[in-house]
Amino acid sequence: MDQLHQLSAQYNALWIETNQLYETWARQRGMSLYELLVILSIVEADGAVLQKDICQRFAIPKQTVNAIIKTLTDKGWLELKVSEQDRRSRKLSLTPKGSTQAVQIAQALQEHEAQVWLRLGLDRAEQLIEHTALYNRHFREVSG
Repeated sequence: MDQLHQLSAQYNALWIETNQLYETWARQRGMSLYELLVILSIVEADGAVLQKDICQRFAIPKQTVNAIIKTLTDKGWLELKVSEQDRRSRKLSLTPKGSTQAVQIAQALQEHEAQVWLRLGLDRAEQLIEHTALYNRHFREVSG
């Protein structure tokens, strides 16, 4: 059991380090990790996205997403529209200014990640994805 505890500790340390690497990358560009994730969600949606979808996708508290939306709206990057399906929900879409800025951020991250994947090698990269997915599946199964 001690070896299993060590494996968990090592995995958790790496998971935390990975999050810190992304946080540092975002901070170097003047934003928080959560701001980066919200921006990526909107860019990847290729259109309007609901605030609740961002909260669910990244497990970000609604208050945090609200604050980020306000910041991005104040910068002139976002426009908000009431959803026709649910009048309580707001659709978020990028303004032309926001689109330019957000796409640059997303592309910079994609280029950074591409360099990492190339250094890792495609075989190892695929194994990392496969093993992480398997770990997540087993974690869900054990959780019930």
